Amino acid sequence: MRVSVVTTLYNSAPFIEEFFQRSLAAVAAHTDDIEVIFVDDGSPDDSLEIACSLLGADVNVKVIELSRNFGHFQAVMTGLSHADGDLVYLLDCDLEEPPELFAELYAPIASAPQEDPVDVGFGVARRRKGGVMERIGGALFYRVLNSLSGVEIPVNAVMARVMTRRYVQALLTHHERELFLNGVMTITGFRQIAVPVDKSGKATTTYTRLYRLSVALRAITAFSDRPLTFILVGGLTLSAIAAVAVIVLVVTVVFGVDYASGWASLLAALSFFSGLMLAAIGILGFYLGRVFVEVKGRPIIVKAVHGAGAQPPDYAGSAAISDVEPPVLRR
Repeated sequence: MRVSVVTTLYNSAPFIEEFFQRSLAAVAAHTDDIEVIFVDDGSPDDSLEIACSLLGADVNVKVIELSRNFGHFQAVMTGLSHADGDLVYLLDCDLEEPPELFAELYAPIASAPQEDPVDVGFGVARRRKGGVMERIGGALFYRVLNSLSGVEIPVNAVMARVMTRRYVQALLTHHERELFLNGVMTITGFRQIAVPVDKSGKATTTYTRLYRLSVALRAITAFSDRPLTFILVGGLTLSAIAAVAVIVLVVTVVFGVDYASGWASLLAALSFFSGLMLAAIGILGFYLGRVFVEVKGRPIIVKAVHGAGAQPPDYAGSAAISDVEPPVLRR
């Protein structure tokens, strides 16, 4: 059994060597056929140099160097596309999730009956890290997302997970640019088992509040079109109220009731047409914005692949994660 350990690098220099040693020790208890894949997501520190210094290790080490910073989720998908293990152990290298989790995450896969196999063992944090506002915000995000999308995305799922080869192949057939990885991993399907884990926190993080808000908005728009419905209903409701107001104005004129001449009718007309415009622009804007990003199809560009037997990137197509051929899945 071959196991691929996949992780991404961004300001990760202080953790790489310890992560490497602990990951090998955790996986070596189950197999001696191991490969470790580092994906350098345009890290501004010396993460790339440290990762490349591990190339002479006893296990197969591969370092994927991206041409710039594409984002965590995109870097993860790139790393998965270069993994060829029977099992793929995915986790962040910042040691918030201890590499020793491999045994716990692999257990559901190993113990599952052949007639009902498990393809993913993924970690779920027992307690969400961060301050009170961060925990409340995270809980609110998942509640809103799940209620809008109709997909039950696991709350507080962490990156650490063990996946079978066929699941990873199926996951890589997703071609989305506006990528919310936890959601995509959920809708890929197969039998997935949640494993409660303890996740530590760092003093600093590159995930700012603005970035988290951006991820939340992209996730909601990627997995639900209900906001468009709300905008449409809201606009039509406003127009209906304005129409009723117009009728009231007509009636008052007919019966000679005094009112501020001109102002009420002008306000009613503005509200009516503003409501229609809000509905139309909202629908077109949301759809056009997502189509704009997806249709461009900009690839995740691999600058170089470091490691024994590594092939240079093929810019004619293989650099883009969207070019992975759909797998033939068999039980």
